[in-house]
Amino acid sequence: MKRILVPLDGSLLSESILPVAEEWAKEEGAEVILLRAVLAHHLPFADPTEAEVRVVKEGETYLKEVAERLERRGLKRVRWVLWYDEPATAIAEAAKRDAVDLIAMATHGRSGLSRLLLGSVAEAVERTARVPVLLLRGQSAWKPWGHGKILVPLDGSEPSGNVLPVVERLAGPRDLSIVLLEVVEPLPSAVHAELAGQEEEMIAARHEDAKRYLAKVAEPLRDKGVRVGWAVRGGTAAETIVAVAEEQQADLIAMATHGRTGLKRFFVGSVAEQVLRSASVPVLLFRSVEER
Repeated sequence: MKRILVPLDGSLLSESILPVAEEWAKEEGAEVILLRAVLAHHLPFADPTEAEVRVVKEGETYLKEVAERLERRGLKRVRWVLWYDEPATAIAEAAKRDAVDLIAMATHGRSGLSRLLLGSVAEAVERTARVPVLLLRGQSAWKPWGHGKILVPLDGSEPSGNVLPVVERLAGPRDLSIVLLEVVEPLPSAVHAELAGQEEEMIAARHEDAKRYLAKVAEPLRDKGVRVGWAVRGGTAAETIVAVAEEQQADLIAMATHGRTGLKRFFVGSVAEQVLRSASVPVLLFRSVEER
């Protein structure tokens, strides 16, 4: 990992991702690039040029202060860049121009997600990003790999496993353990009517299929020296992922997204959004190769 892009909006909540990005950068010897996107259309200035000059100056002053703060804490490679554009566009262009390896950003707001996330920036970033996107909800306390565990939810599909090489690169050098998880969700009510009393047998068969699948996925990781375990749980996907993350004391949840819009299946009103709303640890999203 050579470069980590950290979008900021000037708020303390947006800065809550900094300790995570800082720790990863120190471990990897990576450069941290601080980004702020500004626009002046919301300011009550009669002169548009004056408004633009003001927001640019304020943005530069802010980024310089954050960069100096990180340097005082021992981060050797940090720089900043200010873009006069919409946030999603600025993030995408900066990530492409600087060939970053990771985009790390915080989310916030009453729902647990931020204006950076809901319906706009993070969804747009994840949909177009060619690199993993690390999201942290609010000001969640994160101790650098305190328990040395990464939880990886899988659903049995090939796209969901595309996050594994990313996780392997994180886990291997740090000697972290990986916990693979598959959630067997309840059968739809329409299926219950057709099974005529065979529901328990069907659920049991799905659990066995999940166990065989996870054991197969774990084997090549174990052969490479990665410490890996796995678990199969019944329940709804998002709630179970968060519960297992707490049970396993995971430091990170890493999951692939797939579907026609990248985040459509795991994000919009569904699993990733619910996981992000409830998880107390960072969530790493990686869009499938097919989708990228």
